[in-house]
Amino acid sequence: MRCNTTELQRWMPTQSWKMRECQRINWTLGGIAYISRRPAGVVRFLAPKPNQHPTFARFEVPLNFNKFDLRDYLLHAYRTPVLSVRSHLRQQRPRKYKYNTRIFRPPPIKEMTVQLAQPFEWPSLPDDVSPWKPDNMAKAKKAQLMNKKMEKDMEKKSLLPLRDQTTRTLEWKNMRQEAKRLLEEGGWSNKRDLDVRFTEKEGLKKK
Repeated sequence: MRCNTTELQRWMPTQSWKMRECQRINWTLGGIAYISRRPAGVVRFLAPKPNQHPTFARFEVPLNFNKFDLRDYLLHAYRTPVLSVRSHLRQQRPRKYKYNTRIFRPPPIKEMTVQLAQPFEWPSLPDDVSPWKPDNMAKAKKAQLMNKKMEKDMEKKSLLPLRDQTTRTLEWKNMRQEAKRLLEEGGWSNKRDLDVRFTEKEGLKKK
């Protein structure tokens, strides 16, 4: 990424000019600043609400972000001018610590709504979701919920999950099918030639 030093300092959010210059700029050559480290925060473009007008867009920004930072960020990074910016804090629900019963409230989430000079239409959802493998996603989500439930039971009731309550892995299922086939058909082989010293003697029957 390349930009002028003055332009970089205008839209990169930091706590002070000296910290900005020390953390973001490694060296300067001919008035061009080269950024080699990651930014301090992440700006997320949120999906619009059901009745949201296409000229408005919502973003989730760091807590130290202000309206001018978001305006300059959209203007210099995406060439998108905005007419107005509104911000608000969304409080999170109280939570409990994992290893004790103390209740705490996480830091709030800062959201900003901007009014765009040109409307932006959010892309519609695809009709065919097979490329994203929804079955695998549903299985993964179900397994994640089961693991969370077991962790809560172990913390509150000190109960370990039973064998019937745990999910079987693919390796376990394949091993069970192979064992069942060997019991019915036989013919196991490790695909290696047996040494001559261990060959079967004459007169011995195979078990």
